[in-house]
Amino acid sequence: MRTRALLVVCAFASADAGCKRGAVDRSDGKIPALAAPRLAAGAVTIDGKLVDPGWRGAPSTGPFVHPGTGKAVPGSPVNAEARVAWDPVHLLLSFTVSDRAPSSPFSPADVDPHIWERSSAVEVMLQPGDPGDNRGYFEIQVDVAGAVWDTRFDDYNRPVAVVGGSRRFGHQSWSSGLEQAVVVDRRRGRYTMEIAVPWLALKSARARTPPAPGDVWRLNLYSFRDGQRQALAWSPILGQGNFHRASRFGRVRFSGGSKK
Repeated sequence: MRTRALLVVCAFASADAGCKRGAVDRSDGKIPALAAPRLAAGAVTIDGKLVDPGWRGAPSTGPFVHPGTGKAVPGSPVNAEARVAWDPVHLLLSFTVSDRAPSSPFSPADVDPHIWERSSAVEVMLQPGDPGDNRGYFEIQVDVAGAVWDTRFDDYNRPVAVVGGSRRFGHQSWSSGLEQAVVVDRRRGRYTMEIAVPWLALKSARARTPPAPGDVWRLNLYSFRDGQRQALAWSPILGQGNFHRASRFGRVRFSGGSKK
């Protein structure tokens, strides 16, 4: 009961109360939920520092868990938590990842590098609306060097094609046009990241963009390193496919707030 109460606080209470870090068990199969507050345009500066007052009103996901079992992994080198907010122009995400030795061979200038193979990074899976059926979803990865890999899919892991001798996943011609910033703090053994994805890039026939207060979208978040041998998730997959399984994505309810 104490764990269940903690999850409720993390999902819907004010961030002023905080979401205490500790053991979280999501092995029961319940889909986690989060309320994302609406912020005024420009309320968050994308600098990776997570100091803007707007984040204080955004509840934490609580600690990420093992993507396969849903159990806490206290000794994981990628323990993480995240927050989600929105404004009239962007979907806003922030991450804190306790990676003591983050690394990346890439740079922000690289075009769709295979971040999952070689970097310390975070991953965003996003499906407009709440169908949970894997139709029309987006994938975004950002690593600690600021490199970005992004694509959109028509259906579960589809399409995948071989182009010029290399595999292309989804429609890699799609670009999220995101803004991102990362701060690596080796003294504290962590990195923090902020991401702003324009609603214009997320247009869908299945959901309003930007959403209206009360709308629900499907979202999952991951932290990883070492070719994803070390990885954690907000909502665990629990053996139901891979990281792309939309029926296991969490739910984000877009709340009201400032309209300035």
